[in-house]
Amino acid sequence: MTSSGHQWDDFDGWHELLDSLCVEKGYIDNMRLADALCAAAGNRSQQAFDTAVKNLGNWRLGTHLPQRRNFILLSGVLGVETDERLHRVWNTLYAKARSRTNEQTADTVPDVSVFRPPFNRRTKAAAALVVLLAFAAASFSLLMEDPSHPDFQGIDADYVRNVTARVGDALIIHGARGNECGPAPTWEQARELIPELETGTLSDGGIGTRYSRQCGGRTPARAILYKAERPGDEMITLYGDPIHIKVQ
Repeated sequence: MTSSGHQWDDFDGWHELLDSLCVEKGYIDNMRLADALCAAAGNRSQQAFDTAVKNLGNWRLGTHLPQRRNFILLSGVLGVETDERLHRVWNTLYAKARSRTNEQTADTVPDVSVFRPPFNRRTKAAAALVVLLAFAAASFSLLMEDPSHPDFQGIDADYVRNVTARVGDALIIHGARGNECGPAPTWEQARELIPELETGTLSDGGIGTRYSRQCGGRTPARAILYKAERPGDEMITLYGDPIHIKVQ
């Protein structure tokens, strides 16, 4: 049993574990958690906040699953990595839920042989147009999720010189770019230059982009997620850049 009195292994569904963890961390509703997620992602717009509130409701009910980058941000905000057993169960249940979601999606594809409406030339043309539009939309969505695609944005992993946070906050403070402006490094590569902190910890924030003068604009980067754990004031150097961190 964990120090909080939970048997993490007793949970059967990832969304049930998420909801229980949210309640334990004091996120009874989704407003404060949505604000923390937006801060971690580096996007404090009203649209981002509204979307986060809606997504959190769906995730906690088990209606939808977060994409991988949101899953990583959520893990950091909730401090999942601080409990080894919780971290293991959290990742295992998420993987199982994604697998079931894929299977259910495949199983719910309708059998086109059940119903064949009479097609004339106009309905055939309309159907073809719908298929083309759907394919284009799906292709665009997939491309925007592909880190190798030139229009990929992902997580905003820009360098933050001055960080002010409260204990429990999690936010992206930097990004490790690839060699010669290439693909983002793996977490194993990025963590080699991660310093030890007095006020908190640094972890993998997923793949995103950051501005690089050397690369002439935005370039793929491994986002670095900072989790504030203790009050304090410190100066660190991350990837050659000075960062002042103040935790209240």
